[in-house]
Amino acid sequence: MRCLLAWLLLPAAAFAAEAWSLEKLFTRPFAWGTSPTEITWSKQGHTLLFLWNAEGNRFRDLYAYHPENQALIRLTNLEPVRDDLNLTEAEKDERRKRYPMPADGIAQFHMSRDGSRATFAYQGDIYVVATDGRDAPFRLTKTKAVESAPQLSPDAGKIAYQRDGQLFVQDLKSGQLWQVTDIEEKNQSLGVSAWSPDGNYFFYVVKVGSPRQLVLPNYSGRVVTARNFDRSLAGDDAPESKIFVVAATGGKPVEMQPGSWGAKSYADPPHWSPDSKSLLRRVVHPDLKKQQLLVLDRATGRARIVLEQADEAWANAISFGWSPDSRFLFYTSDQDGWEHLYKVAAEGGPAQQLTRGAWEIHKDALLGYDPQWRGDYLYYSSTEAGAAERQFYRIRSDGSDKQRLSKREGLNFGTVSEDGEYTAMLEADLPRPLDLYINGRPVTTSPRAEFARYRWPETRFVSFPSRKDRKNVAAKILLPPGYRLEDRNQAPRPAVLFIHGSGYATSVLKQWGSYQDLRYVFNCYLANKGYPVLDLDYRGSSGYGREWRTDVYLHMGGPDLDDVLGGVDYLRSLGNIDMRRVGIWGVSYGGFMTNMAMFLSPDTFRAGAGWAAVNDWENYNAFYTEQRLMKPQQNPEAYRRSSPVYFSGLLKNPLLVVHGIVDNNVMFQDAVELTEKLIQEGKDFSEIYYPEESHGFVRDETLIDSFRRTAEWLDRHLQ
Repeated sequence: MRCLLAWLLLPAAAFAAEAWSLEKLFTRPFAWGTSPTEITWSKQGHTLLFLWNAEGNRFRDLYAYHPENQALIRLTNLEPVRDDLNLTEAEKDERRKRYPMPADGIAQFHMSRDGSRATFAYQGDIYVVATDGRDAPFRLTKTKAVESAPQLSPDAGKIAYQRDGQLFVQDLKSGQLWQVTDIEEKNQSLGVSAWSPDGNYFFYVVKVGSPRQLVLPNYSGRVVTARNFDRSLAGDDAPESKIFVVAATGGKPVEMQPGSWGAKSYADPPHWSPDSKSLLRRVVHPDLKKQQLLVLDRATGRARIVLEQADEAWANAISFGWSPDSRFLFYTSDQDGWEHLYKVAAEGGPAQQLTRGAWEIHKDALLGYDPQWRGDYLYYSSTEAGAAERQFYRIRSDGSDKQRLSKREGLNFGTVSEDGEYTAMLEADLPRPLDLYINGRPVTTSPRAEFARYRWPETRFVSFPSRKDRKNVAAKILLPPGYRLEDRNQAPRPAVLFIHGSGYATSVLKQWGSYQDLRYVFNCYLANKGYPVLDLDYRGSSGYGREWRTDVYLHMGGPDLDDVLGGVDYLRSLGNIDMRRVGIWGVSYGGFMTNMAMFLSPDTFRAGAGWAAVNDWENYNAFYTEQRLMKPQQNPEAYRRSSPVYFSGLLKNPLLVVHGIVDNNVMFQDAVELTEKLIQEGKDFSEIYYPEESHGFVRDETLIDSFRRTAEWLDRHLQ
């Protein structure tokens, strides 16, 4: 295995910093590697499992680490596996199979309680593997039917999985197979399910009703094909679901009460209590402004409300779970203005706030873990050391004895073994991507040797006031070679603003790669071409408290756009930026913000590139959109003032529209709707669409082409 420390300890002169081409940067294996994910401890003992690609490619295999003997074991090597029985639609098409999508490997796995075995689904079949690595994975099924969601029983002797819309259990010793559920209604379908900790029961979720189906056409094959998929639209009703508990041997299930708001609500999967007597479930009211935690009695199905909270904007997602003795619950809430940790008795009663301050305990999009209760301590990562960092802490369950456990500046996301003896930590800082450490000892080394030879630009952390209300905006700026931020006497140069995606996420982090490594690397490429690149956590970003989160309520592209324009004012204040040559780009919510900026502040940006942008919020999914804008039937004006398509007539400068045709998150419809309107209005724009790509581009050739076109677009109009 490559050794990260070897090249980190070499003197700087040992490497000649290089400025690479897009082809070199975005051809796999990537120089920065592939960070490990899904870090999971066994419930008993000290087996750690995770997904990783040690060479920097996309395909993630399953790895085990045993800390007692410091043994790292690769358990699977599945990329060469081919199965003619279960070919994908692309593999069957003579044209589409010429341009294969790189496989992403194992998506998730489940480990037995003692850590001796693991199971996973791959290409529609079930595998079981011993975690000592002595034997190759055993393929339990090889069928045309799709098997999914495998879970080992706590004693590792049985395996449950879903097939044909039902839950099955198979005895791994005798081979006996039995069906646990019997869902017969045509308008019902099986959702998530899980063994109870004692192995005697399952809960399972039944989805009721026929959800809205949207069409996703593909134009790349011999003939145009289309598949339907479940996708809500703003204004749709909340989904309906039911929860049942059934004996693991089968039998008559017990239906759990839905709570006071009925079966039509938004809900997270329930959590079993450690004693297997209860389920803990979070439900969100259909109006999205209230949420409850319900404790469900396994035997009777009765629901007991232990927490109810309301927010005049929208109820934020929270973390929640059980104490080891099943007597208490923990949850997070931003009811005091910042997301903090609380404890409440499982029987109900007043809650105790365990942490306080102008900082947050929040599981960021794409990053981090929920808090964990181990023994008498709760473990969590927070922004207490600054919004650009995540440090790892523990605190006693009575709110005393808070301790910071992490040492390194940057990002530190920990998960602790059940007995508290070992801590697995994903750590990253500005020079290094995320890698795995156990009690401070490095386990993975994801960057390749050539990573150190690239000229990664210097990062400076800055802040500035928003243009209108003057609230402080956190940002970072990537500095080109030779550019001195404080030197007002140097020749003015063009600059680029990057707008991160997701809305409720964060990008201003003391971490190599930020929240999305591909976009970060492209921003580094732009910086090395001579552009200072400003990246900001605009209104609605995570980590800055409830007020910051909800300031976009009823007007996306309002206060958050003012934050972007505050960034422009900051660049002007430097005295060394040519304000006639400022560009902007972003993906997803960042693409939406790019288009809003180009339309509503048309003289500010000389050029923009909006990728995968929402252009009409009535086209987006119900949950995310209605949190921020209510239903379009209730507040059509909020949708109008928040949707770029209504302001395209104000465009003055060149805009590049980039979208994947098979995008199942922000539909291709949004790009078509905008470009048709721009054509009718006679505006200066260009477009590039990628026939086989969805929301996040994957193929090397697509990444190279889309980043090249965006860089050339900016060069053409800013240089």
